[in-house]
Amino acid sequence: MDYLLLLSSIALGAVTVFGFKLYDARHIKLLNAFTGAYLLCLTFLHLLPELYHVQAGHHGHGSNAAMVIGGFMLAGFFVQVALDVISMGVEHGHSHALPGRMPIGVVAGLCLHAFVEALALGDGHHSHDIASRKMLLVSIVVHNYPVAIAMLGMLLQSGMMRGRAIGVLLLFAAMAPLGMLISAHTLLANYSRELMAIVIGIFMHIATTILFEASDVHRFNFPKLAAILFGTALGVGSVLLFTH
Repeated sequence: MDYLLLLSSIALGAVTVFGFKLYDARHIKLLNAFTGAYLLCLTFLHLLPELYHVQAGHHGHGSNAAMVIGGFMLAGFFVQVALDVISMGVEHGHSHALPGRMPIGVVAGLCLHAFVEALALGDGHHSHDIASRKMLLVSIVVHNYPVAIAMLGMLLQSGMMRGRAIGVLLLFAAMAPLGMLISAHTLLANYSRELMAIVIGIFMHIATTILFEASDVHRFNFPKLAAILFGTALGVGSVLLFTH
């Protein structure tokens, strides 16, 4: 079921592009404002506090253990900085016109991004916190929906044939399930806290970039504000649902 959930947002993104032609930059920015607020809300309200709580329970309350977790989060933040250079920021709403050429770097960056995020999922038996794993799964599904729209729209606008564009999208769709599969059946399953810390760092970079990017001239227009408020409200509701 988890694998199907990961694939569902990619399929919905394809339907949105082919069925409704909603891959305009304005629509993607609103979707990303919603997902950015949602990711930030889940991170601050549960993923981050729970990570430190569980870490303290396993390794005591020393500053060294907390510093290690903070180091992994910082690493995740800068991993996303590096991936942005490759993907040109498509994962947080930047769509680029690339006529006449295959955007290999963009596709590679997005695939790496999806793969690394899903490494923290592993399986429920080894997760440091079941609620955190559920929230991460939902977060990835929600986040990948606008990414799939932006990616597919960019491929089609670059002149790529529909069949080839779908093939590239399928490659991207396979990355999150592959990451979860590998982390569940290798030694990575024993490092769910460290992997979650890396993903939290990635989420912080993506969410803050989406919400405060300079291209909006440091102002919130009403549709974007509404999307942020809706994402925040849904995030609070998700935390209450998964923790009670």
